[in-house]
Amino acid sequence: MKIKYQLTNKIKEFIKNCDLEEINIGCSGSQVIRIKKENNIYFLKIAKNGLLTLEFEKLKWLSEKLNVPKIILYEISNDTEFLITESLKGEMLCSDYYINNPDIGINVIAEAFKQIYSIDIHDCPFNVSIDYKLSVVENNVKNKLISKKDIKEETLKKYGNLNNILKFLKENKFTDDLCFSHGDISLPNIFALKDKFIGFIDVGSCGIADKWFDLAICEKSIKRNYGKQYVSKFYKKLNIIPERDKIDYYLLMLELYL
Repeated sequence: MKIKYQLTNKIKEFIKNCDLEEINIGCSGSQVIRIKKENNIYFLKIAKNGLLTLEFEKLKWLSEKLNVPKIILYEISNDTEFLITESLKGEMLCSDYYINNPDIGINVIAEAFKQIYSIDIHDCPFNVSIDYKLSVVENNVKNKLISKKDIKEETLKKYGNLNNILKFLKENKFTDDLCFSHGDISLPNIFALKDKFIGFIDVGSCGIADKWFDLAICEKSIKRNYGKQYVSKFYKKLNIIPERDKIDYYLLMLELYL
């Protein structure tokens, strides 16, 4: 396996004589390496300086509030960041077990959202509300970070170009229904052991945000992994009547955001 970055001495020492496997699932923008060390599992993320700083800070803030991976080592060297975390027990909700038992998966997702909603946002230092998200989208469009080939054909047919999508999002923004948000609450980022919720990974986008953003992401992931018929079961389990205009707004935003 090829590591794309120059490792520090501490990282080299930690992974010495370990079994290493590159993980390609997810959209973190980092190189992610699974480390098997003395019968324990760890994950090493490596990225350009600045890409892992927030995840490190958020993992620290969440450590006593939510079950998230424990930080083992964090280092910055030149223009590169390194973050080693201990693996959560269980498996992600898009594993074969949950694909074959989607009703159990939906129950676990509902528990995961209850955990998210239990976090008090009054002292949360991370604001990722709708104005922040629109600024990210605007930056992505203006700096040509989004390719047309990554946008759904029906979206381009409806709006014509990326600037028109951005214009629509800015002109149709609504007031946030604020809560704590995971920020990327898709099935690969929720871990469980059979019917028991275990915890979350990839919390680098978490913070205070509109509740419909997380719901839109999870709806999209449920549809992709379990099937469209499980979306209504998801909302019913949460006792939430979906506000379709807000969900569709964020589903459109996600084409330019993540």
